[in-house]
Amino acid sequence: MAGPKVTITVDDSKLRQLIADTKGPAPVRIVADAVEYGLYQEMGTVKMAAQPFMVPAVEQVRSGFTQAFKGCITLAQAEQVVEKTAFDVERFAKQNAAVDTGAMRNSIHVVKGDDYDFEVPG
Repeated sequence: MAGPKVTITVDDSKLRQLIADTKGPAPVRIVADAVEYGLYQEMGTVKMAAQPFMVPAVEQVRSGFTQAFKGCITLAQAEQVVEKTAFDVERFAKQNAAVDTGAMRNSIHVVKGDDYDFEVPG
């Protein structure tokens, strides 16, 4: 003997919207300096000790970025988190940069990933 027939209607419109919102290119920002000697400052040379400024800046924001990114459920939210993090890295990199004439500090900047031709490994 079969029990009563039950019909369940599921409104999956919010799920469908969430899936649609998360499709698209990953948000990418590049924080870089525009001076020829920035890499030598960061990594050092055989004649000069390293004076890192970019890696420590990234490490300063890593945990906050990780936490904020976990809370993202839309591509727009992820874009905002990536944008804010990039500008935080820029600010800390400028603070960490070795004292110079200001050329290196002033050259540190954020650009959108699509402004450069590169591939993200993965």
